[in-house]
Amino acid sequence: MPVRKNIFFAILLYLILVLSGGAYSQTENSKVALSVGGKEGKVSAFQKGGITYISALELAKAYGLGYYVNPENAKIELKFKGHTLKLTAKNPFVVLYNKETNKSETIQLPLSSQIKENGIYLPLEYTTSLLNRCFGEDLSVISKNTKEDKQTTESEEKEEEKSESKVGLNLVIDEKANGTLLTLKGGVKLGKYTHTINNGIIKIVFPKGDINPSLLKHNSPKGLIKKIILETEKGESTLSLSIDKNLSTYEVINSGNDILVTMHNKTFREKAKNEKNEKDKWFFDVIVLDPGHGGKDPGAIGVNNIKEKEINLALALKIGRLLKENMPEVKVVYTRSTDNFVELYKRGKIANENNGKLFISIHCNSVPKKNTGPNGFEVYLLRPGRTEEAIAIAEFENSVIKFEDNQDRYQKLTDENFILVTMAHSSYMRYSEKFAEIMDNHVRQGVDIASKGVKQAGFYVLVGASMPSVLVEAGFLSNPKDAAFLKSEEGQNQLAEAIFKSIKSFKVYYDAIIENE
Repeated sequence: MPVRKNIFFAILLYLILVLSGGAYSQTENSKVALSVGGKEGKVSAFQKGGITYISALELAKAYGLGYYVNPENAKIELKFKGHTLKLTAKNPFVVLYNKETNKSETIQLPLSSQIKENGIYLPLEYTTSLLNRCFGEDLSVISKNTKEDKQTTESEEKEEEKSESKVGLNLVIDEKANGTLLTLKGGVKLGKYTHTINNGIIKIVFPKGDINPSLLKHNSPKGLIKKIILETEKGESTLSLSIDKNLSTYEVINSGNDILVTMHNKTFREKAKNEKNEKDKWFFDVIVLDPGHGGKDPGAIGVNNIKEKEINLALALKIGRLLKENMPEVKVVYTRSTDNFVELYKRGKIANENNGKLFISIHCNSVPKKNTGPNGFEVYLLRPGRTEEAIAIAEFENSVIKFEDNQDRYQKLTDENFILVTMAHSSYMRYSEKFAEIMDNHVRQGVDIASKGVKQAGFYVLVGASMPSVLVEAGFLSNPKDAAFLKSEEGQNQLAEAIFKSIKSFKVYYDAIIENE
């Protein structure tokens, strides 16, 4: 775009931000009523993926805050009495400046801020505690009257036009060596679905999916798919796939924002029994479950004296049981299956010696003060921690080395060491990121505990595993609600089921990538 146009649009956005007073193009009713210290205010808002986003500019105006807007860089600063909060659209990191101490801290939010034509919008559910710090008083929601956001970015609009779908879908059919893969990209927007197979026809029904039949315009049947029919009636859409007789098995899997339909070729399976491919050693056939702590190391001690090591082990055994019952082709390896102490370096060693394809270290979180607010499920990747909270969690999980006889084997995770570590893990990071994304999605959909998203921190236990790896913090044992959930049979079953489904979805993704490399 020419420089003049850039300047023009920057000026136009600035005028909208400053002069419009927050006029939002959706409807006058898309508002959230808030209260801070007894003072009520209304700000424009919208819903996206079940999350409420509120206008940062209107929040400032409603409560008499100073503010500074940089429309060219999509930034806004909110000036509170004791703090300044700096935000950038489409960025999960915010900067909080404390005027009293003259220090800044960078905080990672689970979700990024969004940008609309009238400014930057904050994910309300994930910024309330941060805003409480800034105001020095509790912010509460009086009422919500919001609508699901219908706007998209320019790139999303182009993709939507390309797919010609009312819900932003794109359908792709790929022939693989072992069958056929049909992908509905953007399937998370369809919500729940069901699927059946009868008389050689796979039917996938989306109760709330109004899909335009033109979705199939550029997708003629191929491979095991002989015919595709898309029917929509009263807001319910049915995708019918007429399948070749050589189909052996099929699966329908929600993988992040995509829905994958995998159809396995019977002929290929019979051939595979008699042939050994060099790639076989890379296929997803071993998963390593690592219940954190154990034995003389109890881990975190929660409310009612709940021990982290017991919850970790219970979850790992339940996940392993589901894998053995439903995915017998995958070997399950435990770093510990009883209440015994295993040194950190040995956990990664066990994973490597068993040629693991995925390493999941299972933990529970806690804060020093019991019966307090912090709660929720988190999944961590191995990278330097960017927030004080992430660094503190890593320090606690790494402190297990105090129970070990030889502590000198562990190098301090300095920035320099982390460069070397992340270089060594770079070949696995995209898989780790994908699995973390899938797991976060399944937990949000099927578990009665809040998900705080995907984060990053430096854990010794992940350094040792040469494979895709994540560390799970299943919830806060210091929070009574989380603790009760994690100790209950129902809560453990819900989490185990969600993690099992994540592994199952990831296996399809992983094997498809390996097959084509």
